[in-house]
Amino acid sequence: MTDCDIRPLGTLQEMQAAVALQRSYWGDDPEAIVPGHMLFTLAQHGGHVLAAQERAGGRMVAILVGLPGTDSDSAITADSPYLVSKRMVVHAAWRNRGLALRLKLAQRERALAQGIRLVRWTFDPLLAPNAWLNLRKLGAQATHFHENYFGAEGPGGGSPDRLLVDWRLDSERVYALVAGEDCGADLAAMLTEGAVLLNQAARDARGLPLPGVLGALPDAPQMLLELPADFPALAQADEALAQDWRAHMRAALKAVFAAGFLLQDCVRGTLDGQERICYVCGTANGERST
Repeated sequence: MTDCDIRPLGTLQEMQAAVALQRSYWGDDPEAIVPGHMLFTLAQHGGHVLAAQERAGGRMVAILVGLPGTDSDSAITADSPYLVSKRMVVHAAWRNRGLALRLKLAQRERALAQGIRLVRWTFDPLLAPNAWLNLRKLGAQATHFHENYFGAEGPGGGSPDRLLVDWRLDSERVYALVAGEDCGADLAAMLTEGAVLLNQAARDARGLPLPGVLGALPDAPQMLLELPADFPALAQADEALAQDWRAHMRAALKAVFAAGFLLQDCVRGTLDGQERICYVCGTANGERST
């Protein structure tokens, strides 16, 4: 993609264009918009306000916002200050064109130049495109699950639950991915090697996925956790089924993390004639906690 450029924003006037881009996605909800004066302050004090602009005409088509952070009430450590990646918005005309990946890699370069080695953010565990970008394309890991992270109602009517992602910018896997190497397996290969699919989804008469039956976690070094490939479309078609998936994923993630697993990757593939996407649940040392 060579028809847009990514650069940091610095002036208050530029921040107003970033606010307008946020409104194109979030509407006029004041809780969803990072105001221009706040973006300006972040940019002046070590934060990231990165924008992608079309070369022809200069229209702003994406922004990525991050701020330095530390864990609350914790001493400064080798992992802090880290960068908190708070907001990314891509114009509808530019989605699914690799721009989100380019923005994140630009964020990585800028963070490394600042001496930052860790970036953290949260995402809705039911959004498969976000899971694929974060875990497979970027090489991040989901280290914690937070139920009702934003309270009982999620922002914009979405799920209130969140996964916390750690993106270690100087890890071997991230360096390999940045270099263009394919560092992940596919679904069929993982099943052949003994990974257990915890919740294989069936399909109803409309073709919508139904949450699988989740039993006790097996004694396996790696497990797979299936999620809907297009949760927003599922929720639009059947809100009750969407609520079932929210409850199912919440129970599954609580069990997986309580057993000492992390979400280390995403895999895609065909199983029983259906295209599926799954989280890869594993441990750093191959041993489960007790």
